[in-house]
Amino acid sequence: MSNKITDINKLTKELEKLLNDKQAQYGSFDNTSFAMKGILEGILAAHNGYKVRVPNNIFGCFMQFVKIWRTISNPVYKKDTYDDINGYNELNRRLKIKEMENAK
Repeated sequence: MSNKITDINKLTKELEKLLNDKQAQYGSFDNTSFAMKGILEGILAAHNGYKVRVPNNIFGCFMQFVKIWRTISNPVYKKDTYDDINGYNELNRRLKIKEMENAK
């Protein structure tokens, strides 16, 4: 049992390091998410002729899809692809928590 707990703690630390490294490289996930949301809403509104609402986490969901598609279409195991999926899931989770806290 303690090995499983150790593994979970190790995974959590590795994921946190990955997220910090990626943020340093690419900038704020939240800012990118809101920018993409705005772009998509603008494109969809222009196309449809009325305001269209897009969820805040659409960017993270799209990136998860891209990474999952990569695992389906490429039979070679690449650890970083799975790490990225976990990372985007965690970032979307945090974004949702912030949304719920701001709604209070």
